[in-house]
Amino acid sequence: MQEIKFEFNGYPAVVRMPDEPNGEWIWKTEFFEAFDRAEQVLNEKGYTRVYYRISDMYGSDRAVRLMHAFHLHLIQKFPLQKKSILFGFSRGGLYAFNYALYYPEYVCKIYLDAPVLDLKTWPPENSPEQAQMLCEYFLNAQTLQTFRGNPVDNLEEFFRAEIPLLLVAGGKDEVVPFEKNSLQVIRYCEKKGIALQYYVKENCGHHPHSLTPPDAIVKFVCGK
Repeated sequence: MQEIKFEFNGYPAVVRMPDEPNGEWIWKTEFFEAFDRAEQVLNEKGYTRVYYRISDMYGSDRAVRLMHAFHLHLIQKFPLQKKSILFGFSRGGLYAFNYALYYPEYVCKIYLDAPVLDLKTWPPENSPEQAQMLCEYFLNAQTLQTFRGNPVDNLEEFFRAEIPLLLVAGGKDEVVPFEKNSLQVIRYCEKKGIALQYYVKENCGHHPHSLTPPDAIVKFVCGK
């Protein structure tokens, strides 16, 4: 495995190229090495792992633009396929969802794990993270309540792209409330008759992420 570190547009990036790359690549939008057993297994199977550290942007329009420029750079510089496989953990779900919403033609599959999908539910009220997020989105505490740019507000457009989605979440998640985030996706798909692969860990909170063992995640990515 070869690890290449560099900067792109002023932000750090990491590319972990396996010994025998198959051209497919996993882009984890936040928390690169957290709960990454599935990514390790996939890396051994030939999948390249990618991370671009544009933290504290909460999947904003600015973040999405940076992501797309980075994406174009990657597929020009490295032997990678046009479409990426996005992994969005926690706040990383904002990046993965919004990127797929704006650039579905560049996304192969998406795995969301305990994702933030409604900015009214996370970051916590009056926290430093909320202050960052409000600034990034040009909002305040009042306009946040009527903001309609959350992933949960754009499920119809998102699913219209028919990108395969795997959703994993803890049923007792109170950090990123399950009922107002992941459950909204599950209910939407049930209502619309959309096939959705999902796993709800009934007695699990926000952590730990992923599945143990990670076989279902690996199977979803590999398509087998």
